[in-house]
Amino acid sequence: MSVYGRNLLAALPLVDPQVDYIAFHGRDAPSPDGVSSVLSPLPTWRAPVRILWEQSGLIWQTGARRLDLLHGLVNVLPIARLAPSVVTVHDLSFMRHPERFSTSKALYLRAAVSSSVRRAARVMAVSRNTRDDLVSLLGVDATRIDVVYPGVDPSFRPRADHELESFRQRRSGERPYIVHVGTLEPRKNIDVLIRAFARGRRSGWPHRLILIGGRGWMYEPILRLVTDLGLEKDVYLADYVGHDELPLWYNCADLLAYPSAYEGFGLPVLEAMACGVPVVTSTSSSLTELAAGACLTVEPGSEESLQTAIDRFLTDGDLARRLRSAGRLRANDFTWEATARGTVACYERAL
Repeated sequence: MSVYGRNLLAALPLVDPQVDYIAFHGRDAPSPDGVSSVLSPLPTWRAPVRILWEQSGLIWQTGARRLDLLHGLVNVLPIARLAPSVVTVHDLSFMRHPERFSTSKALYLRAAVSSSVRRAARVMAVSRNTRDDLVSLLGVDATRIDVVYPGVDPSFRPRADHELESFRQRRSGERPYIVHVGTLEPRKNIDVLIRAFARGRRSGWPHRLILIGGRGWMYEPILRLVTDLGLEKDVYLADYVGHDELPLWYNCADLLAYPSAYEGFGLPVLEAMACGVPVVTSTSSSLTELAAGACLTVEPGSEESLQTAIDRFLTDGDLARRLRSAGRLRANDFTWEATARGTVACYERAL
């Protein structure tokens, strides 16, 4: 979500410089050039405080500035609005897989997103899959929805050997590794990946498994599984990785394994492809749409199928080279400039 907001805000003034853009955000998310900032005085990194700010302080702030249009970048709009509005919906995982959320979070998201899409002049979906979910699960009229894909930052690209060697010496070590990027939470199927990795280790894989991403809700079973399978020396939790370092983690990996049960878009798949890294992902939700033949795909939830697919990459050099090339070509279709142009077109329809 933060990658989407940061890159869209950077691209909008370049695509449509005649418009004045104002970003309402917390103190930990500075605005790019060409965008004015209004900082929340509250600690909005805490979810209850952020919700309070969105539904009270933001209403007052937007009214005081007499905005022509308000865009909710992450699923939700203020319950009262003083200008036409657009909302970007990233996914409806809280409806497709409510069992993978806390009850309070699933109930809040269902109520807030349902209300927001009803009141918005236009709804932006980050994939065709999210558009279809909006129609089937929330009854949104398809003619009110614009599909606008996210882009990939140019920093995600193949890097020079000397840069990668320096990074290996500093951070990743000499052992080859498989990487997963994403918050540690149930719907990512990280438990399936760990079990598939354990099978691969028993069959002779020399690799480590690197899990990059913060700890989300219900992450504790993932940590217990690593211990139960005796993989403490083979699974490394890198936690959150900054924007400057993440492309290097991709570049040094033998592949990205991304067996998520559900994604609105699946940005790590796109980032890995842009870096020229082979990808194994799921046949679920938007991931097949994004992969478009440039990745290996497996049914979500099957550790045996996932292990077999990873093994194909590790043993078939021609397949890995072919999909590295196909992935880079596929990633070229997604730019933040195109995202910004699609967003501006949505704004014009809303107005």
